Parts: sequence; C-alpha cells; structure tokens
Amino acid sequence: MSFSVSAVAAPQVLGCEDHSPTTAKWLKLLVLKCKDESGREYNWEYVERVTKYRETDGVAVFARVVAKDQPDRLLVIAQWRAPLDTFVLELPAGIIEKGETIEQVAVRELQEETGYTGVLESVTPEAPNDQGLTNSCLNFGFATVDAAAPENANPQPSPELGETLQVLLLPIKGLAGTLLQLKAQHSWAIDSRLLAFALGLDYAASISSNPASSN
Repeated sequence: MSFSVSAVAAPQVLGCEDHSPTTAKWLKLLVLKCKDESGREYNWEYVERVTKYRETDGVAVFARVVAKDQPDRLLVIAQWRAPLDTFVLELPAGIIEKGETIEQVAVRELQEETGYTGVLESVTPEAPNDQGLTNSCLNFGFATVDAAAPENANPQPSPELGETLQVLLLPIKGLAGTLLQLKAQHSWAIDSRLLAFALGLDYAASISSNPASSN
C-alpha cells in the first residue's frame, strides 16, 4: 500500500557548533544553524552521545517468556534513572559498542539486565528516541525466552556500575493496566515506548473485539 504526501522542503543546515562543556564525558551539546524555505535562520540545540559511531545508538528488547500452563509474560525492568530520581519501568536495553552487531547487543543486554537467555527472532530498523532533543536512535529486538530451559532455571542479572534495577515478569494480557498500577503503587515512571506498546495492545484488542468501531 502506498500513501501520497505533499512535498515540504526541508530546512537547510548551514553549520554545526560544539558547545559541550569540557567536563562532559558521555554527551555533546551541539547547535545547528538552520534556514527554512522562507529564508528565516534559527538555531537548534541538541544532544549527541560521544559513543555514537553509526546510525543507531542501542537496542531494546521485547522478550516474551513462555512457560507451560502459564500465560505469556514480558520481561520488564524497573531501573533507577538519575535524571528523574525514581525507578522507571522499561525494556532491557543497552548501547551498541564499536565492533558489535545489533543482534549481539540484544542478546547480551537481555542476559546482563535480566539473567535470562532468549532466542532473538527479529530486529526492527532504527527509530528516533526523542527527536526534538537528541539524534539518538534505537532498534527493537523481539525475543522468546523458554522458562523451562536449563539456562533459565536460576536467572541472575549482572548490572554494571550505575545500574540499579529489579526484574519483573508481567503478564502480556492487561499489560497497560499492570504498568499503571505499579506506577501508582510505587510512584515509579513508565518509559514512553513501553507504555505505547502496552496501550497499542489494548487498542488492537478493542478493535478486534469491535470491528465496526474501526470503520
């Protein structure tokens, strides 16, 4: 299926200046000088990871845990995030290091952050994280974890320095409600990508149960 869209001229980038503080180790503050179609010039400030060396920065993993006589569950971590000073419900994820493939990082981060070993089934193209603030992009991996596999008998995460987290196995059915309940109970935050996924499941289920409403 193809879609027709009206052509809009992209602004012209006239230059880029680095305004990073000398003490910054992981991030750069950059300022783009731009000019729109009508000739107006303006600046756009954004953040870039120092470690960025390709079109994407990292991988997040949707890991479905399957077990006999149990409903499918999703591996979610509650990780303390310093900028928010609270725990955030999010997907296992990590940064791609030089020389690594997206697939390698997905499997590694799943094991490191949750202790579980899974089979990676697919990976999406890169997608922007917060395109008004940064050029950071993320790929999504979809994996299946066999809860009965010997390597998953006693999963133990191995977080790195700066990673304070706990692992949760949340039922996929009713995921949005469970996330919102945890947020209310513990004053946690919910990562927007995880919440969008959960709300999308609910929306798809509502359309499926009432096809007439989608016409």
